[in-house]
Amino acid sequence: MVDEYCLDALNDIFSYSVPWQGSQSVVERFTKLNGLVVLRRDDEALSDRLIRIIYANWQALASERGLGFLQFVLDMLYPKQNEIVRLWHSKSLAHKYPSYLTDTARIDRFLTSRIRIKLDAVVNICELSELAPTLSRLVLWQVVPEIAVNLPSTQNMDVKVAVAGEVIAVADFSPF
Repeated sequence: MVDEYCLDALNDIFSYSVPWQGSQSVVERFTKLNGLVVLRRDDEALSDRLIRIIYANWQALASERGLGFLQFVLDMLYPKQNEIVRLWHSKSLAHKYPSYLTDTARIDRFLTSRIRIKLDAVVNICELSELAPTLSRLVLWQVVPEIAVNLPSTQNMDVKVAVAGEVIAVADFSPF
């Protein structure tokens, strides 16, 4: 008799107030709604726990989503493989902003609203390219993130490097 009333569907509707505690379909529905579904991992069991924790914090910190929440998500996805760096710009070259950004603070520089998300080279680049738009949406609208991958240092390795380049135009057609 209970099956006639679709008890699973009723439980799903009941859990809409706390979707991170609901069934897998409720969690997936709400993370898709908020654009967080791409934060899922390949390991299904780990992914389910991670996305529930991330989504619960996403809801709890609605008015405080900023660098703290971004750091939380990065620590959940890439533990001990990430760093968020605030970027500074030269005061004397302010008219050429943002051409002279650096990650070191000095008296002749001003703090910008730009950040650099530095990830270790062991991070899956294909996965990172899918996550990049979502990571950019996790911060407030006035914060401009750039994502960088730390390459291993060639110091003391007796490696010679030659660089050649070609000028190309890059456009971001993302709706966000």
